[in-house]
Amino acid sequence: MRGKRSFFLIIGTAVALSACGGSDVTVQVLGEGADGPIPQANLEVFFYPFDRDSVFDALDTEASTPKPQIPEEMLATFAEIRALQEEWRDKEAEWSEARDRMQTLSEEMQAMDPRARGTREYMSKYEEFEQLEGVEGRLDREKQALFDQFTAMQDSVTTRVDEFKAVRDTWEDEAYAGYFDIEQSLVTELGRQVFADTTSADGYVTRTLPAGDWWVNARIRVPVGEFVWNHLIDPTQVDTLRLDVSNGDERVRL
Repeated sequence: MRGKRSFFLIIGTAVALSACGGSDVTVQVLGEGADGPIPQANLEVFFYPFDRDSVFDALDTEASTPKPQIPEEMLATFAEIRALQEEWRDKEAEWSEARDRMQTLSEEMQAMDPRARGTREYMSKYEEFEQLEGVEGRLDREKQALFDQFTAMQDSVTTRVDEFKAVRDTWEDEAYAGYFDIEQSLVTELGRQVFADTTSADGYVTRTLPAGDWWVNARIRVPVGEFVWNHLIDPTQVDTLRLDVSNGDERVRL
């Protein structure tokens, strides 16, 4: 059973009192897309008056057994799965581009006057279309082969993943059982509450926060886990705090 001393040490590590005044805070959450950052719409963003990560770090330290870690071999397999997924998506994009170009050429040729079908312009389009037929067929076969490899590798680790999740979930149920009591003690001690809001279509959320230090917390799913942000808000910085892949933490989460 965790003693009172440990309980209050955990609370102490999570609190950083300050004289910051209340203010409006605007946050934008951006994920990573093939063509650049993508605003994360309808995403729940939390504002904590304490450092939530430090609470979990302290609970990890206080646990009776070490936190289960994903085996290196499994992490290596996840890296292969992710690489295959990216390769498959790139190939699918190539195939889609070839197919779209074929559709455009077909429509352009159909729109031409029948008397123009022997012209250089028509023949140029026709030859390009014929060449693309072979390219589209090859890309279709290649993307399907990559997809089959990707799904087969995913299936190969399903049993090991389920076994690890069962061990991890049991450990977390015990180690983190006191988290909500600690959270309640923190908000009571600070005289503040945890706020939650949802991002707009452009990934923005604005919240008026009372005086004191605040941490913004958000997470999005990525292929092999999640991207997590937990930042102490600095009111002297720019008006908008942007959370993107450059200042977040990618975590493998099964």
